[in-house]
Amino acid sequence: MLSNIVPLTIIKGAGSEFIPLPQGENATTADFHSIRTKTTDSPTHLTSGFYKIIAGPQRPASYTFEETKYVLSGQVDVLDEATGITHHLVPGDFAFFHVGSKVKFSTKSEGLAFYAVTRPVRTPHPNLQGREEETKSKL
Repeated sequence: MLSNIVPLTIIKGAGSEFIPLPQGENATTADFHSIRTKTTDSPTHLTSGFYKIIAGPQRPASYTFEETKYVLSGQVDVLDEATGITHHLVPGDFAFFHVGSKVKFSTKSEGLAFYAVTRPVRTPHPNLQGREEETKSKL
């Protein structure tokens, strides 16, 4: 048996949790897991979670890290300030935000996306604490 095999991390029910919107905000992120990568060149964090937005003011974002968003439901509009183009992302669309990207998020209805970012956890999802499975169990 190989001793350098690392067990998976499983978080039960992460995708079905309600993601609360803070009062007075029309967009929120909810990080649900973060790890420190083990690459030897430049270790970084990899954090994933959900982004939810409802109609309201545009939400600006300037990127000092990389991010990917995959739209699960609704529509997420992204104004790319480098080009002036607004991208209307719908379920199945994927966007990559580079270090140095500057955007404004909005929607006319609501949208939900899964994201992965190269930064540590910022906003832990309040309902996922203690949900990681034990790694001792064997099938």
